[in-house]
Amino acid sequence: MEKVELYTGTRIYYGGDMANLPDFGTITAIEKDRWGVHCKITLDDGRKMTIAPCLFSPKYLGHGGTRFVTEAAYNDYREEQFAGFRKFAARI
Repeated sequence: MEKVELYTGTRIYYGGDMANLPDFGTITAIEKDRWGVHCKITLDDGRKMTIAPCLFSPKYLGHGGTRFVTEAAYNDYREEQFAGFRKFAARI
């Protein structure tokens, strides 16, 4: 599986779930302790979370299976969707 390069300051997209709204955010710290590596994230709406880097997907697929991605991966997905729409609209 492809590894996602994560750094302090990386912008991320959190896709949310049934109880939590999706939002963009920033990795504020990457810490290592005796239990492993953890990314501390502050979402743009002020929520804070700590997650393992293995929860990040290299590519956003547009469904709940890709909950954490970089903002760049999310923007790539959106551009693909817009390109498909533009192609469809051009045929009308």
